[in-house]
Amino acid sequence: MKGLSIIAVILFTLTLLFIFVVGPTNEGAAVGIALLSMFFAIPYSIFVLVKVNKLNKPVVNVHEQLLQLGDLKDKNIISEYEFDQKKEKLLAKIR
Repeated sequence: MKGLSIIAVILFTLTLLFIFVVGPTNEGAAVGIALLSMFFAIPYSIFVLVKVNKLNKPVVNVHEQLLQLGDLKDKNIISEYEFDQKKEKLLAKIR
């Protein structure tokens, strides 16, 4: 991801330079390079957003949740079957 960030900064800088230097004399080329850089910037932005969202997931404390499930089962709020299902889901998170 660091490599993509470096590429993005370089591409953005070159695009701005190209637009300001070549833009007044050749508008078509300036628009072309701007569109080309957008084809890189949009997927990169989406990639970074997805990556950041994956990193910001809350930490799951499986031990506490298993204790809470056990209390619910002991109080007959949930059945043995429901307890086993939820326990398997929680244990799958740490495997």
